[in-house]
Amino acid sequence: MSSLYVLNFYSPFFVDQLKRGRKTATIRLGDKSRKYDRSQVVWITVGNRHGPREKIFAAVIDDVEVKKVSEISPRDIEHD
Repeated sequence: MSSLYVLNFYSPFFVDQLKRGRKTATIRLGDKSRKYDRSQVVWITVGNRHGPREKIFAAVIDDVEVKKVSEISPRDIEHD
């Protein structure tokens, strides 16, 4: 049985953007290419690291890109 992974957002500021589909990407520190795969289903949650989290919805990962901070474009930041 495979594990179910979660992409958590700490700020409730993102809830509306996530629900309306305006937030379509996230920038995470570190290489996550071994943790997340294309077509993988993950829970999208909002909440503090060691507190209760609200499940917003399940999502399918379209792509995982690894970039150096210096390679992140303004377009990448807009989608985050």
